[in-house]
Amino acid sequence: MIFDLKDLEVDILKKFDGECNYFNPSHYNGKTIFRKQYKHNQIFVCDIVDEDDNIILKNHYTDEFLISYEDARFINKNEISVCVVKFKKEDLLQIHTVEFKTYNLKTNRFTNFKTQNAHFEKHWQFLNDRILYHVDPYTILDKDENIVFKRTLNLKRWKELYGQPCLSTNVFKVNGKNYLLFHSYIWFSRLNYKYFIGLLQLDKNYIPTCYNINPIFEANREYTDCQLLNDLWSWRATELLEPVKYEVIFPMNIVVDKEIINVYSGLNDCSAVNIKVPINEFEQKIKDEPVILL
Repeated sequence: MIFDLKDLEVDILKKFDGECNYFNPSHYNGKTIFRKQYKHNQIFVCDIVDEDDNIILKNHYTDEFLISYEDARFINKNEISVCVVKFKKEDLLQIHTVEFKTYNLKTNRFTNFKTQNAHFEKHWQFLNDRILYHVDPYTILDKDENIVFKRTLNLKRWKELYGQPCLSTNVFKVNGKNYLLFHSYIWFSRLNYKYFIGLLQLDKNYIPTCYNINPIFEANREYTDCQLLNDLWSWRATELLEPVKYEVIFPMNIVVDKEIINVYSGLNDCSAVNIKVPINEFEQKIKDEPVILL
């Protein structure tokens, strides 16, 4: 891996407190939002909350479903994107769909998408009037969800070593160059898997040019206090569910300051963190890292 979190400054913004679990944050213009998870009838549901724990989107029942909200990201000061999970009301262990929507923080209204008529949608990124829909194949949509660019990338080596690439962060710019982070994971056993984070380099039109052979981050349980992890796994063990012992770094969004790349991330599924990468160190390491051309 390119960066070991032990060598970086990592600010813990919120974490599992014994009653509720906080992770997968997003930040924009001084404001941070979080995914807040808690138990409900032997399953786990989520709200979206701000830094003061004020509820932005609250899970609720409809006639047919239990609606839960996950992994909200700021698009701009007025809008967030969010994954909307619909559990079947008659069997809460069954997920009906995961839909993607945007939510206007001023009007309190959702914008619905066709979501390409798929069963499971997550982690879209918005590029002005375009939507970055997938990494593999790399797909850009217009605002009406028409495909404007689609290409199968040379990701064979990454997939063989680290699993299927999926989107994670917004496109971010460092000294005129465009990047984004993607994630993947591999299973070690039925209830244990590890995440890997890749770095994709893009041209000025957001078309990929290459990716770094080595992960920029690799998840590790040692990044989290072992007592916190054990408490989380005990809390997640219910009569209906066994706890999956994730090793996770999940970047949600990136904010670049003058000297620091702020990587707002979920860490080991039990804390919301800001991983701070100095720009000069990032550029130096990326310059010396091997890449695969796309």
